[in-house]
Amino acid sequence: MENIKISKNCDAFIYNDLEIYTTNVFLIEKKSKIFLIDTFCGSDSMMPIKEIIKHKNNNKEVIVINTHFHWDHVWGNSSFKENTIIGHEQCGELLDKYWEEQLKKNEKYISGNVEKYLPNVTFKENINFINEGIEIFYSPGHTVDSISIFDHDEKILYAGDNLEKPIIHVENNDIETYIKTFKKYLDYKPKKITASHTLNLSEEDIYQAIEYLNDLKNGKKIEFETEHMRKIHMENCNLIHGIL
Repeated sequence: MENIKISKNCDAFIYNDLEIYTTNVFLIEKKSKIFLIDTFCGSDSMMPIKEIIKHKNNNKEVIVINTHFHWDHVWGNSSFKENTIIGHEQCGELLDKYWEEQLKKNEKYISGNVEKYLPNVTFKENINFINEGIEIFYSPGHTVDSISIFDHDEKILYAGDNLEKPIIHVENNDIETYIKTFKKYLDYKPKKITASHTLNLSEEDIYQAIEYLNDLKNGKKIEFETEHMRKIHMENCNLIHGIL
């Protein structure tokens, strides 16, 4: 795990435990609260972050955010049982429903102790921490329960799995809603965009993702540079059009 500072208030913890991609966990320190975005793969992966929080804390409240229900974003939740864990109202339902399936399929990635611990604060549209400059908002796209975070002080958008390079992974067939989420991102006019599997993104990446989703929806033939991109695209096509 690598720890780098991406802004005045935010540290990114970069994990290389998964074969295909890196995974980023974000720690944002604000006036009276510390926000942790996602908990990766278990207690061992969260141990160094908990140590850093302990040294940072100064009695600041720690708030954990689950960007969506997928296993590589929530398996460390049980390390924060005493804290507020925020997710969309559908996140807890989906995590509970698919817990055993995700655990069985991806058990080789378990890092330390993993036990089911669902978000204990849920919302429908948004939650604002006005004094901290943090807005958490519903942003369905990659999954139906996806949420994003915007730091109004630093103008940083944290997009979860909704944005990713070189290609986005579509796991919810509502393409029009996904595009609306991307347009909503643009309305925030972020100065910096980061995500769970891609650290540095831009508004141009959002425009390209919108174009890709339109092409995907319309069944347009697309050429890709790598086998990985072709594989993800075929999975996306199968979800949207039911073809391989």
